[in-house]
Amino acid sequence: MIETQAQVIRTEGPYAWVKVRPHTPCGHCDPEKGCKSVAITRMFGQAQDAYRVNNPLGAQVDELVTVAVDERDLLKTAFWAYGLPLFLLLLGATIGYWFGRQSELLTLIGAVLGLALGFAVLRLLPQSRGQVIAPAIIARHPAGQSIKTCELKRTH
Repeated sequence: MIETQAQVIRTEGPYAWVKVRPHTPCGHCDPEKGCKSVAITRMFGQAQDAYRVNNPLGAQVDELVTVAVDERDLLKTAFWAYGLPLFLLLLGATIGYWFGRQSELLTLIGAVLGLALGFAVLRLLPQSRGQVIAPAIIARHPAGQSIKTCELKRTH
């Protein structure tokens, strides 16, 4: 399991909306700039402000919690998100290459069509197969308890 700390900002039935606590330097990261993974996330786009997670423990608003996600779910999602479009891009390029009698233009068109098909399939796949990452609250923390916020914990 991969865990991080968060604060509950609202609840909706069996779900809670949480805001991940900002990471601060803890010695495992760059002492001046903080966590490198957070910096990389900021570089490639805006992170969401809040995330919906399963709330089996009944955490309440303003409570500090530990949120976890199974590593296998992350690996499956990464495979589908990166592997499928890449595979279809290469397949499209190969088909364009052979049917275009080794034409560079048809190779490029096949690659673009394969990539587009990969993204189209991804938009349909998670809903139809139920493969959506399901992070969940696994611990509640009493007010005033100090929690390390910089490192992701790996538990088995």
